[in-house]
Amino acid sequence: MKNKIRFILPRLIALTVIVGLASLIMGAIFKLLLVATILFGIGSFAMAKMRRREMHSFKMDRAPVHPGMYSASRTNTAIVPLHKQQRVKNATIVPVY
Repeated sequence: MKNKIRFILPRLIALTVIVGLASLIMGAIFKLLLVATILFGIGSFAMAKMRRREMHSFKMDRAPVHPGMYSASRTNTAIVPLHKQQRVKNATIVPVY
């Protein structure tokens, strides 16, 4: 029995050390990925806020551009008619298939 313990004990200690080091490395990698994800989220949120603020200030400084004229910015906006429609449209039902 004593020989069995002397035979198994060093291998058990070595296996425990190897598993402990592996779990330490995996934990460190997980923590690094978690911190990187949090920093990326904070950075993308800040960039979106800055971009939104920049677009808002850009729109406030610009005069309205008529649809036929060239605009330096390439924003996607709806084309609004300059004059109201002269005739009144009747309500119609359009079937959707």
